[in-house]
Amino acid sequence: MSQAVPTTTEIPNVLDDFVIRVVSRTAPGLFPGRVMHRAALSAAASARYDEAERLFESAALSYRRSLEVEGLARLRVHQQMARARSLRDPVLEADRMLEIVRGLNRLDQLESFQPPHRMENARAVLSEWLSESGSGFDADAECARLAA
Repeated sequence: MSQAVPTTTEIPNVLDDFVIRVVSRTAPGLFPGRVMHRAALSAAASARYDEAERLFESAALSYRRSLEVEGLARLRVHQQMARARSLRDPVLEADRMLEIVRGLNRLDQLESFQPPHRMENARAVLSEWLSESGSGFDADAECARLAA
């Protein structure tokens, strides 16, 4: 049984990630919004939420400058998802769901959180993200929220 060998675009390049992280601190406008957006997704997927927030904002600035409205809309949904996950509390995360779903309803496609951040159906990305949160959205979490 042979396994498919990932292409070079599927293998995260640690050096590229490091360079983007360092350069983005000193010259955030140097990279296009799409590059900063993907770097923010990688940071969020690795639970580096403070770094992800900074990268999301740098990407948003670039998207606004170049008038990439759809890219900015996708970024804002990702940012809301990362902010919710950064709370590290399933009940508080569940409280943010309405805002996230509202943003998703305007989108057909959304980059996945996992490298190589391929464009996928926005609802599939949400579903994958929800499954990663474990039991945070089950009935027990809702009961705990209502009891608080």
